[in-house]
Amino acid sequence: MKKEPGFVLIGTGFIMPRHVEAINAIGGKIKDVVNTAYGEYLFEDVIKHTSAENVVILAPNHFHRAMVRNALYWGKSVLCEKPLGISTKEVEDIIELEKTSKGKVFTVLQLRHHPLVKRLEREIDPEDDHEITIYINVFRDQKYYSGWKGDDRKSGGILFNLGSHYFDLLVHLFGVPEKILAVEGTEKTMEGILEGKNFLCNWRISTDATQKEQQRVFQIDGQNYNFSSKDNLSYESLHRSVYEDFIQGKGIAPSEVLPATLLIENIYDIFKNGGVH
Repeated sequence: MKKEPGFVLIGTGFIMPRHVEAINAIGGKIKDVVNTAYGEYLFEDVIKHTSAENVVILAPNHFHRAMVRNALYWGKSVLCEKPLGISTKEVEDIIELEKTSKGKVFTVLQLRHHPLVKRLEREIDPEDDHEITIYINVFRDQKYYSGWKGDDRKSGGILFNLGSHYFDLLVHLFGVPEKILAVEGTEKTMEGILEGKNFLCNWRISTDATQKEQQRVFQIDGQNYNFSSKDNLSYESLHRSVYEDFIQGKGIAPSEVLPATLLIENIYDIFKNGGVH
């Protein structure tokens, strides 16, 4: 009989129900749940003693590296909500730790499973020249900014907390940008221009939309691809696909996350130094 995969969940916030649904859908079993609200480092004891072979990290972004490190130490396989780290140093550290662990690490970037992305993977020729506009306009209320997501030290800022999905897709579909031509913005809205080998990309990521105005659009050579107009990407029911890959030992590895992480880090560096490369 095939072994039932066991999971321990670290974090019980907004995204947790999507993970519970996905685990149930693949026939997995949740064996332990822990929340940092009951002690920031309680997760260490839970990971050490759990019988589950898989650790799912749903905690605030600034905990991700420490939690991944601990899980790898005990030989667990890890599924971590994006971003895997809020700096290249954090991601590089995880890459090195994984080399000496029995466990594996994968990141939740569920848009990779979106039907539009699958279509674009088939249709886009990376050798052609492309004009791209990334327009992400979502609604987030003051409660969002009053919590850890509004604290750049904990979230990494809007580009790590929300932009990770879209910069990952840009790199995945078109390659790593070679130049950052411009960056400007505020706490709630950032925009700029990126240049790649065969593309020019204007991008804007904002939380200033009303609930009815929400869009997550890639415009590619004049054609719009709207990935979601819902309140949150988790409502697109893509997490099941992430888990189906995970239990087969597949997914988005730390090395795949590193290029987009470096891109975001460089954008912030340029922004802090005046916004022009």
